[in-house]
Amino acid sequence: MSQEVEDRYMVRRFRRLLRWHQYAGSIVKAAKEVLGPSTQVYVVGGAAEGRLTALSDIDFVLVTPNAPQSARDRIRLAILVRDRAVTRYGLPMDYPVDLHVYDPEEFLRARRHYRAIIKVG
Repeated sequence: MSQEVEDRYMVRRFRRLLRWHQYAGSIVKAAKEVLGPSTQVYVVGGAAEGRLTALSDIDFVLVTPNAPQSARDRIRLAILVRDRAVTRYGLPMDYPVDLHVYDPEEFLRARRHYRAIIKVG
C-alpha cells in the first residue's frame, strides 16, 4: 500500500471515529435488549477524553446487575451486544468498538481509573 493511500485511509478512519455519537445509540439499544432495560451505557477512554487518534477504538462500558461472574460469559455477552447492534441497529460491522461488562459495584470501583466518563444510555 502506498503511503498516500494509507494516509487517505487513516484520515477517513479518523473522521469516522469522530462520529461515535452517531453509533452510540446502536450500542445502547442492543445492550438494553440483551442485558435488560436497567443497563446503563457509558463511553470512556479516548472518545470521552477527547483524545481519539486514527488507531483508536470506542470504549463502551455496559453496567448491568445481570453481569455474569465469569470473564468468558461476559465476553460472550459483549459479542452478542455487538452483533445485535450490527444486525438490528445499524452499527457498521467494521466500526471499532470495545465493550466492557460490569456489575454496578464493580463500576463504582472502576470509575476512579477513568479520566472521563460520558453516559450515553
